[in-house]
Amino acid sequence: MYTEGFKISVLLFTLFLVAGVYGQNAAEEYENTKASDSSYISVEISFINDAIFMGRKDSISAPYLYPSITYHNKSGFYASGSLSYLTRSEEARVDLFLVTAGFDFTAKKLEGDISATKYFFNDDSYNVISEVVADITVLLKYDFNIINLGLGSSIYFSSDSSSDFFLAPEISHDFISKDQKFQISPTAGVYLGSQNFYEQYYINNRFGNGRGQGQGQGSGDNTQGDTNIEMQEGKEFGLMAIEFSLPMWYSYKSMTLSFLPAYVLAQNPATLTIDGVVFKEDLENTFYWMIGVGYRF
Repeated sequence: MYTEGFKISVLLFTLFLVAGVYGQNAAEEYENTKASDSSYISVEISFINDAIFMGRKDSISAPYLYPSITYHNKSGFYASGSLSYLTRSEEARVDLFLVTAGFDFTAKKLEGDISATKYFFNDDSYNVISEVVADITVLLKYDFNIINLGLGSSIYFSSDSSSDFFLAPEISHDFISKDQKFQISPTAGVYLGSQNFYEQYYINNRFGNGRGQGQGQGSGDNTQGDTNIEMQEGKEFGLMAIEFSLPMWYSYKSMTLSFLPAYVLAQNPATLTIDGVVFKEDLENTFYWMIGVGYRF
């Protein structure tokens, strides 16, 4: 069974890819969980103050409350389901359902996870990945004692049949309390990838060409349905974001509390051609945070 911290790393990587990849010492086992040869069910509820993906976000914040449930078999296979509830008072809706199946493993100081996820976005969603329909993700992390080196890679599939490849190397160091109940892991990560998903967000959401009537910058007036939008960097693979984070968690018996503050430096703003007019988007660096509680049966 993989460690509690690596489980949280997988969740957080999914959130950055809605938010980042964060490590933990692969050699440290969560002492109060079930034995490593046991299957289990876990439930979690978390909150993130804004949906950030590769340094990209809508001009209107997207704070999410997301409960989830996971069944993990002792063989390493697992399945999970979650929903993301948009908590803005003007919206207040279920914005996304996720269904994931995967396999995780531990081999001495190496931990890994491979998973496939299906996305079901609300038609009114203004999330920057609202045109994504599925992804396949692989995460690896090796404990070198002094530092941990991690690597995440994903293929994201969009509704127009285009796809994006993402690569996320990271470095982290673990500080663990003597009773092994509390851990804090300063982490730095680099995120690279293509931007077909972002071009589809502009086409179908930001300029209202194909999605609903939510409150984000991208939604609204369908009279712009004939707007011609092209993104120069759509198919180019390049640096998209640099992130510094401070994930921490506290474990007591079968319960885990987690908190993550992070600062994202957005890189390489897109060059867009809209009805023949060329302009460079203005990307902003972003501080975001998330908090969660989980319980394992």
